Amino acid sequence: MNRIIKRGVCNLKFKINLTMKIILYENNQVEKLYPLTLTRPSFDIFCGALTLFGAIEKIFPDCSIDYEVRDYLLATTERKYLRKDAGESETLFLDGSLIPSLEAAGELAKLVLAGKEAVFKSGGRVVGGFCLSDGVIPFPLTSDYPLASARGSSDKSFGAGAGSEGAMEDRLNELNLPAIEIDWPVFNYPWEVITFNQEILADNLAHLKKYYKEIKPDVYVGREVILPPQIVLNSSHGPIIIDEGSRVLPFCHLVGPLYIGKNCLIREFTVLKYGCCLGPVCKAGGEIEASIFQGYGNKNHHGFFGYSYLGEWVNLGAGTTTSNLKNSYGLIKVFGADTGQQFLGSIIGDYSRTAVNTPIYAGKVIGASSHLYGTVVKDIPSFTAYAASFGCAVEFDLAEAIKIQKIIMARRNFEASEIDRQLLKDVFALTQAEREKMNIKPGKLEFKI
Repeated sequence: MNRIIKRGVCNLKFKINLTMKIILYENNQVEKLYPLTLTRPSFDIFCGALTLFGAIEKIFPDCSIDYEVRDYLLATTERKYLRKDAGESETLFLDGSLIPSLEAAGELAKLVLAGKEAVFKSGGRVVGGFCLSDGVIPFPLTSDYPLASARGSSDKSFGAGAGSEGAMEDRLNELNLPAIEIDWPVFNYPWEVITFNQEILADNLAHLKKYYKEIKPDVYVGREVILPPQIVLNSSHGPIIIDEGSRVLPFCHLVGPLYIGKNCLIREFTVLKYGCCLGPVCKAGGEIEASIFQGYGNKNHHGFFGYSYLGEWVNLGAGTTTSNLKNSYGLIKVFGADTGQQFLGSIIGDYSRTAVNTPIYAGKVIGASSHLYGTVVKDIPSFTAYAASFGCAVEFDLAEAIKIQKIIMARRNFEASEIDRQLLKDVFALTQAEREKMNIKPGKLEFKI
């Protein structure tokens, strides 16, 4: 059964041919998106085949883009996203946690073209503003919130927090500009990367497909894509885009809407269905449904991965399976909060790994750089070696994490740099209080059978 939710028909037939400065900013709402935003700025969340930064580049190709991020993420962010500041006077400020919807960005672009200053709100929350004069809001801002625990200062409380977002919103409010309500949601909760992906993927692909070659009705490929004759390509529910350098092996079943990023490998007999979205340099095998791979992920073997999110540099051992439906058919909770979702799998942070035949219960959240063994029935903090089925759960050693980081990046022909190592060190320190609260202590992993 197809469970794709469509937001509307994408009707973007234009690019905005103007020059201005666009500033993407973060605020303290990013704490409520952990572990997605532990290791990346909010505008780097991959959803609907794009990040917000990528969506802004598509709609505003001639504009310079700058950003405000947490201090410890600045080096990795600058390495990925070139900062551009050509000194334009008109400035568009945007909340980095806006979902990467090309349709919504295109509608906002129409408002900007009108040339009238305004503050933009979504659901009553300030999500941006447009100013005609440069320097009205000093940039960059000073750091407006400290490094906090991995679940945020309110721990498992997930209110939208209107009025407490951060310094940029305060500055925009102080300008007393006219307020315009726009239909552009933000990520308020970590599981929304999964639900919004289902909502915007087909529309985004409908716009992006013009950059690719159509080889079958609503099936598009980039350069040097290799497809075997023994393959099922079902685009009846939405477009399929396979980006450049990717290779699909025989006997795969691919159902749109589907995006496969650059230089991916899809293993034999793989099923990708109901709205999957794979970032660059991923390996995929088994059955994958309505899920997101941020990039550089490895699910190379059999096992079900459904309605779930896989961070960067994650490895799932053969047979790893995520549950996405309760036996009671009831709604799934995450961190004790109601998601309103009957189908929802797992959220797995960057650099985490699972052993062979690891089952993960529905709605579980795995932090960054954790190693899982046996059945996972609860949320796992970052930097945890978890083998509760075998009577052991201890802190995962930082030095060992850095060692493994070097190995896994080399397997994809990347060299781990001091920037990468420092990120792990910062995240380890940032999440220390979370492990202490859950009584995860340094120790030796032992399997007690």
